[in-house]
Amino acid sequence: MALLEELKPLLKGKDVRIILPQGRQKTADLEELGKVAVTKSRIYSEYDGEEANMGSIGFSDIILNIAWLDGRILEISTMEYSKCVKCLGKTFEMAWRYAKK
Repeated sequence: MALLEELKPLLKGKDVRIILPQGRQKTADLEELGKVAVTKSRIYSEYDGEEANMGSIGFSDIILNIAWLDGRILEISTMEYSKCVKCLGKTFEMAWRYAKK
């Protein structure tokens, strides 16, 4: 959420959909940026014996997968989609539909 706060000014006027972590609430300032949903599942990984949160930022040709814990970014992995933008879109659409239910 801290990263999202920092990105807000850069997201204004963009075509954005945001899926918030489980238990978070939509806010008016986020809804001004674009459509907002809240996931119904918690995605996490083990990082040095601790449960780290997982999240993604997707663009048309790249997706950044971020692991964080207590406001610290622990790891970022990247996937580039040079020819399979449709695949990325379908993955996001599935997550979006699940979060909206």
